[in-house]
Amino acid sequence: MLLGYAIIIYDNKYSMYRNIKLDECAKYSDNYIINRIDPDIKIKTKKDISSTYDNFTIVTDQFKMFCETEKYEGLEFVTLPNSPGYYWFKIHNVIELDPQDHGIRFINYNEQCQGYEEIIGAYPVHLKVKELIPDGFFRTNLCFGSFETKTPIEMIGIATKQKLKIASIKGIDTSEIKDKYD
Repeated sequence: MLLGYAIIIYDNKYSMYRNIKLDECAKYSDNYIINRIDPDIKIKTKKDISSTYDNFTIVTDQFKMFCETEKYEGLEFVTLPNSPGYYWFKIHNVIELDPQDHGIRFINYNEQCQGYEEIIGAYPVHLKVKELIPDGFFRTNLCFGSFETKTPIEMIGIATKQKLKIASIKGIDTSEIKDKYD
């Protein structure tokens, strides 16, 4: 049974961390915990939603207005000072994954930094509770990737996908999330 969709976002050829000095523990962390942006980054893209090379989801005013019109909760739009009309899109609505159900690998734990260098095995997405994802935006409880570029899988409900299409939001693709996979 279809539960919802994982969002697939294409890169915009920018890097948020390019001019930021991170500490040694950053490589055991993720974008949400590091919680820093490059105040000098200047993003220009024709997509309403895109991703930096280091996995920051970037959205436009049009995308932000869409979310506000739909009254979606649990979302944060972090202003990018030198990129008027663009925001770092953070999702605070969390849906838990079932790590036993799909072979997620946790690589090189660092005791001092309390984190893993890499977390891999994000797809296909296996939710812990096999229920329909509601209308809105959600993220996984785990962040995937390598070093400081780890980020959660972003997800939407079935109705949300239809609304995004009607609103002509550019730059988003999806992958089905099911209750079980063949």
